[in-house]
Amino acid sequence: MNKITFKNRMYKKGSIVWMERSKAMPYFFIVKSGQLKRFLRIMLDEDVTFLNSGDTFGLIACLTGHAYLDRLVAVKDTEVIMIDKKDIVPFLSGKPDIFIKIASDYSNRLRKINQKLFKLCSRSPYMDLPRYLLEIGNYFKQRNLLSHYLYALSKYVEYAADEGSRQQAVKLMESLKSEQNITIREPVRMGAHLIYQPGDIIFLEQEKGENFYFIEQGKVKISHIDREKEFVIAILQQNEFFGEMAILNQLKRNATAIAFSETKLLELSKDTFMNQLGAKILEKIFTSFARRIWYSYRRSINLSYKNPVTRLYDCLDFIIQSKEGRQKDQSYFFDISLTDLRVMTNTSEEPDNVIKDFLNDDNIRYNYGKLSINKIAKYYDTLKIYLTRERSM
Repeated sequence: MNKITFKNRMYKKGSIVWMERSKAMPYFFIVKSGQLKRFLRIMLDEDVTFLNSGDTFGLIACLTGHAYLDRLVAVKDTEVIMIDKKDIVPFLSGKPDIFIKIASDYSNRLRKINQKLFKLCSRSPYMDLPRYLLEIGNYFKQRNLLSHYLYALSKYVEYAADEGSRQQAVKLMESLKSEQNITIREPVRMGAHLIYQPGDIIFLEQEKGENFYFIEQGKVKISHIDREKEFVIAILQQNEFFGEMAILNQLKRNATAIAFSETKLLELSKDTFMNQLGAKILEKIFTSFARRIWYSYRRSINLSYKNPVTRLYDCLDFIIQSKEGRQKDQSYFFDISLTDLRVMTNTSEEPDNVIKDFLNDDNIRYNYGKLSINKIAKYYDTLKIYLTRERSM
């Protein structure tokens, strides 16, 4: 086993560690002494946090290679420990307490980002209450997803404190079971593995969680459901994990997870997962974490733009950065349609005349329903104009 080497670096009080959109460094950092201040601006909303001795930073950019989204400034003379990208997993594998702390910190950050996303995309306020399960159930009922409706009612009955409402939900459940022969679809269990069919509920927001999951095969849709619609946060794929927020921080699920295809999951617990997973999978877990946080940050920034045309152009940029699609010479080809793009940018209900500048852009093409950019350089010139206008609003 190669010996892990550490580097130390000093930052004088007032010095800038990095700026927004700076190129990522191939290091993971630990604050040894001093204090750093992190600024993350999403339009007029600025999130400020302080990093003190023992805190970590830089993992997201290090693992994904994406540019930094925040600004980091030394509040005091600060010494940091730098760990090379190749040494991150070997270092954390031998220190489960630090691993859990970092995972918990990043889980909290992801939860906060998702709450921002909910506010930006949803007309209904997010409710951290058991009765929100009834709202979710009604969403399923309206779409004739009665097994899902039954599942939501069962969870409400499990958590509800109001006996009257609880009994009403019990009667609805009995009616669905006896009169309509509806049952809750259960996964097939094979040891520590669970197999779900497409559309099966893995868990709903507001549920209590004791386990989290690693995707060995298939895809999982992570979403927020309000009274009117479903907002898709992410489609997770093989080698990604989810559900860790509830167990690492002892909080309720704050998103819904549904199998997007036939899916095989490895079920993990806080106490055992370090022993169940090898170094390669631990690396995939942290890379998955980093990707999800970056993606959610990036979507929050996108949805905060006031001009829907800016959101459309900017969304193509973060899809390119996510390496979803393919470049050929000076062109870029996406695997999404205009309809998909409008859903992602919350512009589905905008009239065509409001986004006509995007629709009439001859640099944006449609190939068998899929979007493409004819000349990437020209596209980025256009994006720069809209982002400049946005910042001056």
